Parts: sequence; C-alpha cells; structure tokens
Amino acid sequence: MELKHICKVDLVVAGAYQKDFTKLLKSIYSVPFDFEFNQRYLLFDGIQEDKFIKCKQDYNYFKSVIKEDYPDYKIKEFDENIYFRKMIEWVCQDSNADYLFVIQDDVKVDQLNLDHIIVDMIGYQIGILSFPHKQIPPEGTHWFTPFNDTYPDKYIHSHGWSERVFITKREHMKDILETTPASSKITEKFIDTIYNQEMKKKDWKNKSHDEQIEHWNKWKCYLHYDILHKHLVAHR
Repeated sequence: MELKHICKVDLVVAGAYQKDFTKLLKSIYSVPFDFEFNQRYLLFDGIQEDKFIKCKQDYNYFKSVIKEDYPDYKIKEFDENIYFRKMIEWVCQDSNADYLFVIQDDVKVDQLNLDHIIVDMIGYQIGILSFPHKQIPPEGTHWFTPFNDTYPDKYIHSHGWSERVFITKREHMKDILETTPASSKITEKFIDTIYNQEMKKKDWKNKSHDEQIEHWNKWKCYLHYDILHKHLVAHR
C-alpha cells in the first residue's frame, strides 16, 4: 500500500528575514523531491521592529520572487514578528495532514526516505522525530538526553528535541501547544526550549526514571541516529 493511502504529510518551511536568502533556497532544495506531499507550506515571519524600515524592501522583493518561482507552495506571510511557535500553531490549525515535516529556513537535510520514516513513526508511535546536526553520544549533550535499552537503534528515545528539522504528528503537536503555556520569553518564541528548560531545572535530576518518563510521554520525542542536518546559520 502506498503511503499516500495511509496518511497525509505536509511540508512546512518556516522562514524569517535573513541577509542571505540563498540559505532558504538551499533548505528547499534539500527536501526530497520524489515525495508526494499533501501540501507544501512556506511561512514568512514578520520583521522585527528594530529592523523593519531597513529590511522591508528587500524582504518584500524576495517574497515576491519566491511566490513566482514556487507556485506549488502555499505561502503565508505574517504581518507581525510572531516567531516560530505561533507560526507552527497557525499551520497546525490550517493543515489537514496527519504529519508535518518541518524545516527551518537555514538548514540542509540529509537525504532521507520519508515513506519509510513515516511508516516507522506510525509503528513506533513517535510523536516528534527530530534530526540533530550531529550524532548524539549515549551520555547526551546539553540539548539531548538519550535513554532506553534500545540505544543505539536508529530511533532513539530522547529527553529534548530540535525544531530545526523534525517530523511530528500534527494533532500531537497541536495538543502540546494547547496544553503547554509559555513560561518565559524564549518559550513564547520557540517550542523545543520548553522541554530543554524543564531538563535544566534542579528538581529534574532528582526525579525518578518513572517520573521523567511520565514527562516524556507528553512529548514522545525521538532522535534519528544517522540522518542529520547541516545548520547554515542565517544572519538576521
């Protein structure tokens, strides 16, 4: 059975103003061309107030070029600078897909077989599968803590995830956004920082394994072991 008969997958490219727009083009080019997405989204965040007058003309020109060159994308322009979290909230409401494949506008994705990955996500009941910029060691990093006896299987249970490149079940992400209020300025802007801030609390290390797993069950985060991304580091 073909994947398109199993579920719908939308591509979401989350963009914002950057000084070198070729990085966004590199991100788009790295997406698998042979995959039949239900919908392709290209989101453009608004410009920060302190940069608005200086950058508006260049940004508007670039967006007009993109509209002409990528007619197969549903392009959404936000008037205000709302950041990543609210853009994803918007697409979760607008989309009717089962899964969202989300990439930020300054990354290049390794070649990957989305058909196989989505089938595995259904089988593993993965809520969020992120693709880090390097292989994560068993002891973890500042951002990720792998766990579970199956490590180093290609789908690694993880406390923490990365929103630069990830696949998520849309309803799962929608539920997270609706039930996890922002606790700081940074979590108002981004999503993965919510988990990261929880892991950095003093009482996190004092929690039992079962208590930590209870928190993980809300997110169901996994890392992919050998499919990575390259961060192109856009200058805004």
